[in-house]
Amino acid sequence: MNKEINLLEPLQNYEPLPNLKEDVLFTSENESPTEEIQSNEKALRPQVKGLIEALLFSSSAPLPFNKIREVTDALAPLRPRILREILQELQYDYIAQQHSFRLEEIAQGYILRTCEEFAPYIDLMHRNKRSEKLSPAATEVLAIIAYKQPITRPQIDAIRGVDCSGTMQNLLDRQLIEPLGKLEAPGRPMLYGTTKEFLLHFGLRDIGELPQTQKQN
Repeated sequence: MNKEINLLEPLQNYEPLPNLKEDVLFTSENESPTEEIQSNEKALRPQVKGLIEALLFSSSAPLPFNKIREVTDALAPLRPRILREILQELQYDYIAQQHSFRLEEIAQGYILRTCEEFAPYIDLMHRNKRSEKLSPAATEVLAIIAYKQPITRPQIDAIRGVDCSGTMQNLLDRQLIEPLGKLEAPGRPMLYGTTKEFLLHFGLRDIGELPQTQKQN
């Protein structure tokens, strides 16, 4: 039985969430929040932090920031910058308190994931469950699409030297790739690219996090 080929190397160090520009809410574009707003935000912050944590624990898929904001606004409308600070605080809390899970940002959303060192033991718990892994051929085709997108099937066939129609249909069925339109060329072949499910599968925030390929001299 072939072992699944990993498209991505596992991350050794977890990086904190990036600092983002402050969004303006409650105030005009060039006006700082009033002392009253800041005081209210400080008082409501623990409640909102608890709510965000509850949302993260209850979701098995990454939660987009706008969805988190939509729900927390029902409790207490806070500026987007404050919500991002709370997310960063939760991330630091889990690391500082040595929890077995971390808060990560992948596939345009936030999700709780267990630490990598516990993966072998989690696999033991699920060892009797059937899981469909990517074949070496599927992994190779997926890697070509990820790095060359948008790309047509004939172009993929030319790179691999074999017909990839069956493999691509499997990737389409698994929603790891999707049609992006047609190439303005004779025959107008379909162009393909990766999906949000691809980002989720490999734990990526966006395509820019793909490992850099080595350039040939």
